[in-house]
Parts: sequence; C-alpha cells; structure tokens
Amino acid sequence: MKSTDIDLWIVDDEPAMCLAITRALEDFHTVYEDLEETVRYNVTSMESAAAFLERLNRHAPPQLLLLDGKLPGIEGIELMQMLAKRKTQIVTVMITAYATLENAVKATKLGAFDFLAKPFTPAELRHTVNQASRELILIRRARELEHEKKQVRFDFLSVLAHELKSPLAALEGYVAILRQGTVNPEILDRMEAGRQGRRKLIADL
Repeated sequence: MKSTDIDLWIVDDEPAMCLAITRALEDFHTVYEDLEETVRYNVTSMESAAAFLERLNRHAPPQLLLLDGKLPGIEGIELMQMLAKRKTQIVTVMITAYATLENAVKATKLGAFDFLAKPFTPAELRHTVNQASRELILIRRARELEHEKKQVRFDFLSVLAHELKSPLAALEGYVAILRQGTVNPEILDRMEAGRQGRRKLIADL
C-alpha cells in the first residue's frame, strides 16, 4: 500500500471556519483499496486571496484547495481566474454560503471539482475531500502512464533506428568496394539513391 501526503490549503476569511476544517482533517486519512494508496493531509489555512498568492510565490502550489467564494478583496472566482491564467493545476473545492447558479457555472468552467455549501458537517467535508483526493490520484496516475507510453515509444524507435542503420552501413561498404571495380556506374548510382532515400527515412523516423 503506497502512502501519499497531500498539501491542502484553505482560503476562508472566517478564522473559526479555518480552525474547524483544520481540526476535522488533522487526523484524517483516506484509504483507497482499489488504488492501493493511503492519503494523509498537510493542512495550511489563510484568510484572504492575497495571503494565498503571497504564499504561492514562496512555496510549491498545493494539490488540493478549499476556497471560499466570498473573500475580502480578491474573491474566490477571481482567484480561480488568476490561477487559470498561470496554468496552475490545483484540484479546487469551492466552499460558500452564497452559492448562485452563475457563480457555479463560472467556477466549473474554471475547473472547480466540487462545491461544499456552508454550513457543512465534518463528515460532509471529509467525504468531499475524499472524492477530490481520488481525483488527484487518478490525474497523477494518468500522467505517469502517459510518460511511460512516451518512453516506450522513444525506446522502440531508438532500437528500430539502430537496427535499420546496421545493414545500411554494410551496404555502404559494399558500394564503395564495387565502385573500385568495373560495375556499371548507373547501377551504382541507383543503389546510392536507394541508400540515401532509406537513410533519410530513418532520420525522419
């Protein structure tokens, strides 16, 4: 069973809410039997988008973000727009007591994974975090698989190119020997053209 730590940041202007979420998650861990992975959480809270951006400039981005939609200064949707422009990939759960259809559509278009309406229970919070963590693991596994596929393709082409070059090297040697004899030069020219064509094909490959 693989063990993974997830950096989870909370951005909410209510100190009591930040404290309640932190306490609900400080000893919480999720076990995904089907994925053979256990997840624990490193929780950090801040009370404004400005504080979030300041921390983001000094640290690696979190994997999971619990973001209040109604914040002083820069609001939750605005922060998501800024993160989208930066192409920062964070699984985001919006937490808000002022959910509207318009904001829900905007947040979803910006990549929000889920919504958590205030007030919510610790069980509801943990369930949502559990689902978001599963999404994180699946995204990471998909990226790893894509990397492996690229590496396999690269290795295959490297071996293929090597195997194709070996007989060409021998052919080049024979052509050089034949040119020193009385073979029809036109035949040699055709051989040379074929050799060059195959070498270009290998280089392109």
